[in-house]
Amino acid sequence: MGRYRRRAACEGCLSIDVRLWHREGRLRPNNRFTWSFWIDGRPSGGISVHVQADSVILKFKSRKLGSDEFVSIDQRVPITWTNCTLGGKRPWFLCPLGSLRCGRRVAKLYLSSYGRFGCRQCCGLVYASQQVAGRLRAISRARKIRIKLGGSESVADPFPEKPPRMHWRTYYRIQSRAAAVEEHVNHWIMRAFVKHARDP
Repeated sequence: MGRYRRRAACEGCLSIDVRLWHREGRLRPNNRFTWSFWIDGRPSGGISVHVQADSVILKFKSRKLGSDEFVSIDQRVPITWTNCTLGGKRPWFLCPLGSLRCGRRVAKLYLSSYGRFGCRQCCGLVYASQQVAGRLRAISRARKIRIKLGGSESVADPFPEKPPRMHWRTYYRIQSRAAAVEEHVNHWIMRAFVKHARDP
């Protein structure tokens, strides 16, 4: 079941975007500014930013993992620049997370569960659209298993009986795999139903 664990989506996480800061003229060396976060139209904390020649220093308070205690964080995030085709330069964050420092060049960084900013991969995030695609693949997989056993493609119908000449061991293996997929599908359907009922 671990392979079907729901991963957090980028859209629901606090993030900073170096492109936006550049457009707003905030990346001047020695500039200092504060940046506020908003989720669903509500304020959700903020950070202080000190711009240096090749990096930004982020100052903020972060909750310790598994604790209600907040600690003060100073995190240095390197910035690099690339030339644009039609002139000018484009800034990028270099991800500072990972045991060897990831160093991936990205436009956005997200606040990880460890209380530090990092790239999407280091934070274990996916885009919301990827979650939907994964669910559709799971539904398709569940249907194919049922059809292969000679049953209906609907996951709402009883699971097909063992076909003639199929070994019981094979049938139980397929049934177990199908149960894992269908549990994932049913969990998603219930979440969607509850969300729709709560926010019609």
